[in-house]
Amino acid sequence: MKILGGIVFLIGLFMMVSPQAVLGLQELRWIAEYSFPGEAFLGAIVCSGSLLLFGKTKESNSVNSH
Repeated sequence: MKILGGIVFLIGLFMMVSPQAVLGLQELRWIAEYSFPGEAFLGAIVCSGSLLLFGKTKESNSVNSH
C-alpha cells in the first residue's frame, strides 16, 4: 500500500505543479498543456488522500507508557 500511496502522492504533486508551470522555465511549459481549471486544488486533495494509503505508524514509547 505504501507504493500505491507514493504513486498517488506523485500524481497529486504533478496536479499541483502543472498549472503553475506556465510561469516558470521554458523547458517546463509543456506541463501546463495537461492542466485544467481547479487542478491545483484537486491535486492538494489527492496528495492529502494519499497519506491514508501510507498506513499507520507505530506508536513511540513515550514517557506516559507503562
